Amino acid sequence: MHKKFNYKTIQNLQDDINRLELDLGTSEDLSILLKPVQLGKHIIPNSMVAHPMEGGDADSQGAPTDLTFRKYEAAARGGVGLIWLESVTINEEGRSNKGQLFIKDETLQGFKELVRRINEGAKDSPIAPHKPITILQLNHSGRYSKPEGPPASKPIIASHMPELDERLKIDDTYPIVSDEYLEGLTGQFVKASVLAKEAGFNGVDIKACHGYLLHELFACFDRAGKYGGSYENRTGLFMEIIDKVKEAVNDPDFIISVRINMYDALTVSKGWGTDLSDFSKIDLKEPIRLVKELAARGVELVNVTMGNPAFLPHISRPYDMGVYYPEESPLEGVYRLIHYTRELQSAVPEAKIVGVGYSWLRELSPYVAAWVLKTGGASLIGWGRMFIAYPDFAKDIMEKGKLQKNKVCVTCSKCSFLRRDTGLSGCVIRDTEGYMKFYQKAYGKDES
Repeated sequence: MHKKFNYKTIQNLQDDINRLELDLGTSEDLSILLKPVQLGKHIIPNSMVAHPMEGGDADSQGAPTDLTFRKYEAAARGGVGLIWLESVTINEEGRSNKGQLFIKDETLQGFKELVRRINEGAKDSPIAPHKPITILQLNHSGRYSKPEGPPASKPIIASHMPELDERLKIDDTYPIVSDEYLEGLTGQFVKASVLAKEAGFNGVDIKACHGYLLHELFACFDRAGKYGGSYENRTGLFMEIIDKVKEAVNDPDFIISVRINMYDALTVSKGWGTDLSDFSKIDLKEPIRLVKELAARGVELVNVTMGNPAFLPHISRPYDMGVYYPEESPLEGVYRLIHYTRELQSAVPEAKIVGVGYSWLRELSPYVAAWVLKTGGASLIGWGRMFIAYPDFAKDIMEKGKLQKNKVCVTCSKCSFLRRDTGLSGCVIRDTEGYMKFYQKAYGKDES
């Protein structure tokens, strides 16, 4: 049964956790959120992460604009230990919309300026001195490629998945991408990574989640050729890209990280992290194997998620308001993300796993996050929708020991609707100055 957030106290939340018989807890000692985290030779100033939330606010070339600078300067001032920057395309045809960031020679100066502004903004954070770790997420949007912007669509698919194909209005006659095209992506990810290092980012994320191209390959059980069938084939391009990036960058201090799905939550097609005899069940055998192999390659930082926001958004982002209302409580969705992150972290303790699923908990999220860290359920905690609604959430945890109710994300999904329909995304409720005009224009409420 869908239930909106209505907890007044920590005890109210704990009572509902107990009612649902969830292995989830809270801790009122938030000091663990403030502790530094060692990552190789780097020290992340605290365990709070601004999660990647694509804004769609780049210029036509893919360079950052004032809206981009504004968002990440605010995150830096807000005191988070790690800023995991949003999805940046590695080529034109893989662009999710015409406003997606695109790192290339022509936009390099813009990305250098973005790093400079993040570092300048961090000087005004509650930590002195403060320099957050910055990770640039690199992606190919695959079946969600819209280089000309919505509603235009030029899907590049690695396999046919009926429930996802139906959303794109394509059938089984639509061509799948060739092995030759996929092979060519390695050099493009390498080029983008080298530029990210030159721009001044601490590292890159080779993104393989949420139905995008590298992630879709993980579930290409029935694809012919070198990238389908066996586990080794399905993960082969991903691993090759990581190895080539590591070789090209040739700097042990440059962080190579990943964001991966733990579970696809498809209903008809075979999915990654799924019990293939019962698609409703989660099986982490292959995701655990992948993270172990990544750690052995020196890829220590792993950001996890579930599902496909374009198909079943409640799996990755439990919400109060959305395009449909699942039968389960959003708290059960939060628990699923936290519980399986714990299983992965426990199975691969040598990895630093970034936990997800906290924004729906609003002002009570730090207490669950603290409990998760204290009980070994993750190494860092990420807030996505919360960060764009409330960029100084970490600062308030540090200085006030709590989050303010009138500043938290209310999981209304307006940021998601705006991105779906326009390509642009931001918090309409808490950042009216930045985004309300775009929302009004998009939905027929333009009063200008």
